[in-house]
Amino acid sequence: MQHCETDLEDKLASRLTGARSWRWYPLVLFAASRCCHLAFALAAPLFGPRLGADPSLSPAFLQAYPTWAALAHGDISNYARIARAGYTVPGDYWCSLLFPSLGKGLGTVLGSVEIALFAISLVFCAVAFVGVYRVIEELCDAVAARWGLALLAAFPLSYHLSDGTALGALVAFSAWGILLAARGRRWAAALVVSLGVLAHPLCVFSGIAIAWSPVSRVAQGPGLTGTWRSRLLALVPVAVLFSFMGWLVSGRHFAAKSMLDAVFPSKADVLPESWYAIMVVFGGLLGAGALIMTRRPGQRILAIVAAAQLLFASAAREPSSAYALAACWPAFLGLGDLLARRDVLRGPAIAMLATHQGLLFYCFTHFLRLA
Repeated sequence: MQHCETDLEDKLASRLTGARSWRWYPLVLFAASRCCHLAFALAAPLFGPRLGADPSLSPAFLQAYPTWAALAHGDISNYARIARAGYTVPGDYWCSLLFPSLGKGLGTVLGSVEIALFAISLVFCAVAFVGVYRVIEELCDAVAARWGLALLAAFPLSYHLSDGTALGALVAFSAWGILLAARGRRWAAALVVSLGVLAHPLCVFSGIAIAWSPVSRVAQGPGLTGTWRSRLLALVPVAVLFSFMGWLVSGRHFAAKSMLDAVFPSKADVLPESWYAIMVVFGGLLGAGALIMTRRPGQRILAIVAAAQLLFASAAREPSSAYALAACWPAFLGLGDLLARRDVLRGPAIAMLATHQGLLFYCFTHFLRLA
């Protein structure tokens, strides 16, 4: 009798843990990874030269917040400039309307637009971690979700998800939009993905999952199913993106050709060779994750989303576009599923990626100077 009661208590505890794991595990992983970044930035001067910073940042921010400035190596300077002065150059299309608007509003409260952008990106990054976990858990299982999210946290470029830019918002809106689409709530998914487009243009590719929603592993039927209504809803984020582009062209006197040149620069060698190596190695890892998903009919649509984001991030030739590799999160569904079935790969995979993230993080906070 006592043995039966113990088994019942163990089963109840495991169910409660499983029910709450989608809340505590992503948030604990987010907090631990971001605290490690901050601790490393504070301790890094003990091991090398003093912290460096992007010279395009505002002098007031550089002087008042040197540690945060050392972490600001994405497009935060462009978002801060847009928040203060609006859109001025064709390349600003990459910085959609939502993020600088939020930065401007919160900046009036915090006294610094850059600090406001950091705070917003941290919130979006936490929401993104929870969303990615829920999507993988919905389409695979909790084990794959834990290891897929761990791979995302350890991915060498993932610290850009909370560096004051909109990449964290891109992942958050994309993940939750796809989760809603997988549950059949396509109207809500179209709204969330459309808001994501206003945060980052790459979110438009998540609309593919609205037209042909992914399905759970245990669900029956083919993976690429959709109706004419769902395909029309998938066009809503595209319409939002073109409306934003049209607003830039008409209201800011940007020529359409100049905006296309900003998307795909004509210069052949904008990135150094080291960045091409990063694109090949880590882009290849994401490509492998997308290929793994093609083996399951219910996940093939996410493989298409991951491949589209990966191709677009690889085609652009500037560091800020290379950072977008961290936003190709659907590939971690396939990689997490692989680690869930191959426990011998778990420790080495996480350790190698986390080590590379630390090395890149050290280089960014010490040696990299962006013009």
